[in-house]
Formats: sequence, structure tokens, C-alpha cells
Amino acid sequence: MSSDSCVVLKGLPSYIANLLDKPLKKLEGLVYGDFSFARPSAKKPTFLRLRGLFEDEISSCNHSISPFFSTPGFATFRNQEIATGAGAIREQLADLDLRIIIENSLVEWKELEDEGYSGDEWEDRKRRIRKVFLIRRMQLAKHFIQSNVEPEWMVLCLLPVLPPELRPIVYRSGDKVVTSDINELYKRVIRRNNNLAYLLKRSELAPADLVMCQEKLVQEVVDTLLDSGSRGQPTRDGHNKVYKSLSDVIEGKEGRFRETLLGKRVDYSGRSVIVVGPSLSLHQCGLPLEIAIKLFQLFVIRDLITKRATSNVRIAKRKIWEKEPIVWEILQEVMRGHPVLLNRAPTLHRLGIQAFQPTLVEGRTICLHPLVCKGFNADFDGDQMAVHLPLSLEAQAEARLLMFSHMNLLSPAIGDPICVLTQDMLIGLYVLTIGNRLGICANRYNSCGNSPNKKVNYNINNYYKYTKDKEPHFSSSYDALGAYRQK
Repeated sequence: MSSDSCVVLKGLPSYIANLLDKPLKKLEGLVYGDFSFARPSAKKPTFLRLRGLFEDEISSCNHSISPFFSTPGFATFRNQEIATGAGAIREQLADLDLRIIIENSLVEWKELEDEGYSGDEWEDRKRRIRKVFLIRRMQLAKHFIQSNVEPEWMVLCLLPVLPPELRPIVYRSGDKVVTSDINELYKRVIRRNNNLAYLLKRSELAPADLVMCQEKLVQEVVDTLLDSGSRGQPTRDGHNKVYKSLSDVIEGKEGRFRETLLGKRVDYSGRSVIVVGPSLSLHQCGLPLEIAIKLFQLFVIRDLITKRATSNVRIAKRKIWEKEPIVWEILQEVMRGHPVLLNRAPTLHRLGIQAFQPTLVEGRTICLHPLVCKGFNADFDGDQMAVHLPLSLEAQAEARLLMFSHMNLLSPAIGDPICVLTQDMLIGLYVLTIGNRLGICANRYNSCGNSPNKKVNYNINNYYKYTKDKEPHFSSSYDALGAYRQK
């Protein structure tokens, strides 16, 4: 889509303002026609005899000069001596010499460096900010040179149009049409651009103010297309709904990149909230029936057909849908020889994803042994975990030999035990042992009978009387692991 030149200046940092070494507000005023500047002319006589880039700004020049010219004469004068809008920015960028910018910026930086500190805090601060700006300007110019990019390419002369698949039109019943907001914004751009083209063709009759106003409208609608909120209040439709611009479609968690490209949903995976499963073994996890039947559905269908419990896939799916008892029997057989992988985001180290032997549980939550929480940095306050099903024999072998939780008891970073008691488990042990100073465990330094059916006689040889030497404790991580194995 071709249009008059358009530029977007709202990005921070603004590369255009950096290269031209001008405040962003002045450039915005120039883009939207609030003021003009003298066009540099070489070896040509000029009416106003103005020179320099932005050196002599002519505020409201159109109102003061246009009455002295006819419409065609003013257009000729304007094109020769003054410039405004995005086209003026493009001319200034095209006239830049990046190597000269680097040399001049380096000279100015050295001068500021040689001046040192003046003792005036405000002046020193301005000098420090200027030095940082010069460094960024030199780096930006070097990047343009290295990438072989011309600065004037930052100003749009041709507006790209998204493919139709990314801005669909949906037809509903009753001749209702639902279209993407991008289509509506493109329609506005086309409409205003056509109006501007019509005025430029009839430049002899169209007033200069009308042409400039239409150029400003084109710039505003292009800004709305690229970033709806760049001009303050976002653009709304007739129902007071904010239009979603291109930047709104791209950015954020639900944007095109993070939603479609980086966060793809994969097959043979599920996700649910985790809850504690204290009755599980360390290498087990509890899968809800709904998740398990979805993950292992193809395996269940295969076994149903192999065991002649059904004749085809359609009937097998119907049996699964109706939840017949044979389905759960086959599901348990399939799960018995198939590990699953549990992962909690963010996966910052190797123990962020581990393998478990699944077991069926009621409800809709994944049950997890409390001692494996530290490796995942998880707790039971609403955390979610993803479950993945390894398909190939190599993946299953890797899960069994390297990734099972009971084979990852030590931290890969520092070698300390990773399966330790934390949070609620410590409180529970304290409550259980609050009336028994002998504790509920035994280590190699102490042997204490803690059976609930065994009556302890504290008076026999005073053996079970509490003394400081007999206080149960873990003197090292090996005691903790040994106590766990002897539980």
C-alpha cells in the first residue's frame, strides 16, 4: 500500500531523535505539521534565504505566507523552501553522513571528558547525560553502517499489509459479518490516503491548509494502525470498543509470538494443579482419570483391538466415552509400564522436569510426593504442573534410567540432598513429637522404639529417660537418607 511518508516516533529510545540530535517533542511537532523548517538548498536562490537543519523554524508559516501566493504558487514555494511532515524527517535522515556523525560525536565527547567536574551539580549532571547520549549515538551510527541500512528507511513510504489469514473475516448466520480490527484500521488508512491523493492531483484548486490537514490525518491513522495508544487516547469504534492495533496483536502473553510461536500446545501433554500425595512412593505421581485416559487413549485403543474387546477404532472410542470397566483395567496395564514426565515452569535447572510412575487417582488434580517439591521449587498453594508422555523407546529408557525422582536425590549444583523436609512437613513432625522428646525416628547414634503398640517402661535402668546425649538428631545428610530408607 503506497501512501505519503509516515513515521512513528513514540518508541523509546527514539533512533530518529538520536541520529538527528533533536528533542522528541520538536520532531513530533514537525511530523504533525505544527511547525515547519527551512529546506536546505545549495546553489539555488531562495525567497526566505534560510539555511541549516532545524536552525530556523518558521512557526505557522503557512498562515503568514500563503496569502501572498496563489494556490499553485504557494505549492511551488513550499516544495522549494520549506518542509513539514514525515517527508521533512526523511529528507533530513537522507542528508546525514553517519561517519561524520561518529567523528563529531567523538570529538564532542572528548571535549566534555577533558572539562572534568565543575563543582556545579546541575551542570555536571547535564554533562554526564550528554556524554551518555553521544556514546549511544555513535553506537547507533556504527550499527547502521555495519548492517548496511540507510537512516531514511526508518520513514515509511510503502505501508506493508498483513496477509488475509492474519486478519480474517468470519461470516455468521443471519448475514452477520465479524471482521478483525486490523481490517477496519486498514480501511481508514486507504480512505484517507485516497483523499490525499485526490487533493494532490487537484493541487491547483485545493487550498494548502486542506492538503496539510489531510497529510496529518494520514499520519494519525497510520499511528493508530501501528500503535493504537501512541497519540494518547486509543481509537474506539461505534460501540466504544478500543481497536486492537498491530502492536496489540504482537505484544503480551496472548500476542502472536508468545501465544503461537513460543507457547505451542503439544500432543500427549496435560496440565493441572498439584496437591500433596503423602501415600505415594517417591517415584510415583497420581494422575486424574480424565488426564490419564486422554494421554494414553491411543495405547488403550490399540490394546482393546489387540485383545479383541472391540473391532475398530470407532467402537473403542465409544467404550472409552462410556467409561466401561474394561477401559480402566487396560489403562492401568498400560500405565504400569509407561513413565510420565512432570514439569513446573520455569525450568531453571535439570530437576525442573523429572520422571514418575503414574497411578490413577480420583479428582482433577495431580498428586505429588511432598519430598520432591524442592527440585521443582513447588508448593501446594495452587501451583500448576505439566505432564508429558514420552513416546519413543529411547525417551522412555532415558526417563527410567536418568530422570526418575528417586534417582535424583542430590542437587546437581552443590551436591546437597534435594529431598528434604520443608514447610508443612516440619510443622507436622513438630506436632507429632511435641510430647515425646525421643522423636519418631532412629539414627545410628540412637535407637528408640516408637511403635504405637509398644509400651515403654521409663523406669527400667533409666534407659529411655531423656538426656542431652540421647537426644535424637540428624548429624549429617547421610542420617536423613538412612532414616528415610528405614521408615
